[in-house]
Amino acid sequence: MIADAGPLIGLSRIGRLGLLRDVFGQVLITPAVAAELRITGPEPDLALFAGQEDLAAALVEGWLHLSAPGLAEAYHPLNPGVDSGEASCIALALGRRQRGLESLLILDDRAGRTEARRLDLELTGTAAVVAMARLRGLIPAAGPVLLDLCSKGYFLSEATVDTVLRALNER
Repeated sequence: MIADAGPLIGLSRIGRLGLLRDVFGQVLITPAVAAELRITGPEPDLALFAGQEDLAAALVEGWLHLSAPGLAEAYHPLNPGVDSGEASCIALALGRRQRGLESLLILDDRAGRTEARRLDLELTGTAAVVAMARLRGLIPAAGPVLLDLCSKGYFLSEATVDTVLRALNER
């Protein structure tokens, strides 16, 4: 699993970062994503957002793992809306696919998702991760977690939330 910064920030803000570890085991991030999160370097800035310390701790614990994309110079997104973190995640997934390794991307941004689909990469989003956690019995219900994400400023469309809750028979 390769995570972009947005889902990591959203889940860490609500104290649910551990769902990624519990669902996937190890989660890869790129140096560009780590830079966006500001959790690496000689002096990480751990006062930017709630839950940022949990991200830094996950990196130290090793379940959040830094992995440089092998195709960084060869891959350039067609969509100008794809930011450097998303592009690096896509490049990492492409490099892993080239080596015969599976890679699931967790991206929520529309431009990044569109680019990943164009390249036929396996993709999921934060709401689906919450649904997976619910199906595995890691949380009693997805609704409160999704609502908490939204109340803390993480954008999930009403349609996405509704689709997940209906699929889980929570609506």
